[in-house]
Amino acid sequence: MNIKSNIKRFIGIITLCFLIKKTQWYSRIFVDTEHQVYPDNTWYRTHNERNFDVVVLGSSGAKWAFDFSNLPIKAMNWAQQPQTLVEDFNLLRCYHSILCKGGNVIITIMPFTGLNKETGLMDAVKYLKIDTQGEPIQPYLYKKACRYANYPILFGKPAIKALIKFILRREETIDRFAKAMVPVNAMNAEQLDRDAKRWIDGWKRQFSIADFDAPLTPQNMKGREYRISVMRDLVDFCVERGYRPVYVIPPVTKHLAKYYTRTFEQNYIYSYLKEVNREVLILDYSKESDLQKDELYFNSFFLNAMGRKVFTKRVLDDLHLVEC
Repeated sequence: MNIKSNIKRFIGIITLCFLIKKTQWYSRIFVDTEHQVYPDNTWYRTHNERNFDVVVLGSSGAKWAFDFSNLPIKAMNWAQQPQTLVEDFNLLRCYHSILCKGGNVIITIMPFTGLNKETGLMDAVKYLKIDTQGEPIQPYLYKKACRYANYPILFGKPAIKALIKFILRREETIDRFAKAMVPVNAMNAEQLDRDAKRWIDGWKRQFSIADFDAPLTPQNMKGREYRISVMRDLVDFCVERGYRPVYVIPPVTKHLAKYYTRTFEQNYIYSYLKEVNREVLILDYSKESDLQKDELYFNSFFLNAMGRKVFTKRVLDDLHLVEC
C-alpha cells in the first residue's frame, strides 16, 4: 500500500512540475531562453557571425546603457538585471572566443561595483537555460538551483500561484521591461526626484550604509577586497588573451547625480579602480551634462531607447570604433 501511495505521490509531483514549467512565471525566471544574448551552442547553430568587436559586461546600468542595433559594428551586451562581477567574469570565460583579436571588453562601472552583493538562489537559477558546457555562471547554490529548476514545485507559493493562474487561464502577459523600451521619459521632475531618492534609500539598505560620505564599513571593506581580486582576474584574463578591457562609467540624470558627492565617488568608485591597480582605459561619463537630460532616460537612473542609442554611439566614437 505504501509503495502504491508513494508512486501516486511521485506521479502527482512530476505532473505538477510539468505543468508549472508551462507557466509564464517559470519561463521568466531564466535569462536568454531564446538563445539570442549569449553565443552558446544553440546560438552558433543559427548564426554565422564571428570575430565580434565589443562585448559588454555589467548589471542593470549596463543592460540599459547600450544598444548596438543598426550600427556598423559587431557587438553583444551580456549585462543582466541584476548581475554580479563574478557572473560577468564567468560569462566572459565561457563565451570570449566570439571576440576578435584586440576585441573590446566593456566593463561597466556602477556606484557599487566595488561592493560584494549577497548571492541568492535565483542568481544561480536564471542562467540554467543557457549552454555553458557544464561550467555554472553562478557556482554558489548551483546544485540546489538545478534541483529547483527541474522540480519547480520546490519554489512553493509563487509556483503554486502561477500554476493556478495557468490552469484558470488567468495568466497575464507582462513585459517587465516594457517601460525601458520607449524613447521618452514618462516621469516629470518631481517624480524623478522621488525615484532618485528611492534608489538612494534602497542602496543604503542593501549595503548597510548610513552615510555615503563616511568611510566604508568593515563588512563593505571585506566585500571590496573580494571585488578587487575578481576585477584583477577579469582584467588579466582579457589582457592575456589579447582583448582590450575598458572601464565605462555611464551617466545618470541630475536628479540622481546630485547624491553622488565627490567623497562618495572617491569612496565607492575611484578608490576601488585605483586599488585594482591595472592599466585600463577609463571612459567616465558621469559628469557629462549633455548625457544627463531627463528625456534620455525612462527613470532617474536608466537610459531609455533613445538615450541608449545616443550613449552607445558616444562610447563607440570615443573608442574610435564608429565615427558618429
